[in-house]
Amino acid sequence: LTWCCPGWIKYAEEFQSDLLENLSSCKSPQQMMGAIIKSYFAETEKIAPENIYSVSIMPCTAKKFEQQREEMIQNGISDVDAVLTTRELARMIRLYGIDINKLEPELADSPLGTRSSAGKIFGTSGGVMEAAIRSVHYFITGKEMVKFQVKAVRGLEGRKEAKINIGELEVGVAAVSGLKNAEILMEEIRNGRNDLHFIEVMPCPDG
Repeated sequence: LTWCCPGWIKYAEEFQSDLLENLSSCKSPQQMMGAIIKSYFAETEKIAPENIYSVSIMPCTAKKFEQQREEMIQNGISDVDAVLTTRELARMIRLYGIDINKLEPELADSPLGTRSSAGKIFGTSGGVMEAAIRSVHYFITGKEMVKFQVKAVRGLEGRKEAKINIGELEVGVAAVSGLKNAEILMEEIRNGRNDLHFIEVMPCPDG
């Protein structure tokens, strides 16, 4: 079970606690980046982590809650120091009279190298699943997938399932969006369903 969304995690803790042991141990992208900034970036740039103030721009207010969780604080230092929603950022831009159309374009920083195409689809339903399938395929077979798009898990349907062949393995996957769809699938698993190896859950409809 994935846990990119803190809203899904809070829901699982409150209403699906018997399945918590199946949750991925990975942090969310926001918290991964925050941790990297306070470790790898700090070491590379020779900056003390406590002297870095990391601000995350996110579309969801649940990310503010996630940033404050005690698991996201290491040795008294938060992975992410503050979270602004995209709406709050837009208000700040207007407040300071910044006209984006008049700004000179420039390339974004790439401190970790070239960005992957998988990162671009991470926020949509099925995106985390597809990114994981690509990586698993490479680590098992040693080869990149011939067709990058895993169409079986793409789309706006609230529930998508597929059987993916990776080498000699057949992997059962499911991507659900919307907590109602997630709850139905969790109940199926609780009742004995065991043909799924990887489940992506996004509580917001469409991801």
